[in-house]
Amino acid sequence: MKNISLFLLLLIGTLAYSQIGSMTIYNFSTQSVTYNLIGTNDNSYPIDCQPIVEGNSATALPPSSTVVYSQYNSSHLVTPPINQWAVISDAINIPSQTYNVSAGVTVPSVISTPTSWQSLRLTFSNGEMIHLGRDCGYVDSHHGAFSGSTPSGITATWNYLGNNVVVFIN
Repeated sequence: MKNISLFLLLLIGTLAYSQIGSMTIYNFSTQSVTYNLIGTNDNSYPIDCQPIVEGNSATALPPSSTVVYSQYNSSHLVTPPINQWAVISDAINIPSQTYNVSAGVTVPSVISTPTSWQSLRLTFSNGEMIHLGRDCGYVDSHHGAFSGSTPSGITATWNYLGNNVVVFIN
């Protein structure tokens, strides 16, 4: 009985932090980049896609650097960190709020479990921007902007590797 209880506790703890796929960003460009990262519910109507989970990098990702975000709740443990996530979820009867994960306020599984990475807005140190990602509600139909470039020649691509997203910036 003790072993079953321990197993259930571990299972609940794992599910509390579950999220579909990781986001990996490789910056091979000559510019530092800050970004806005958004996750949405793939199984909701294209009009709202709630819950919507949105976070911003606390600092810039320097040239020749990589970052991996595996979960919202551990995003403050990598460099550059995302310390808080703003969640829009009123349409699914969960009050919208901001979760400061660096202060220990975790995004609950009712929000994190149905979401996956939806878009990434990149802002480079030279002021140029690229917006990548899929359209809300169209995860399996390949609707969206999966590559982009700036006037100075920086390029970025959004790639799927299973449930994971890999972004290359050159």
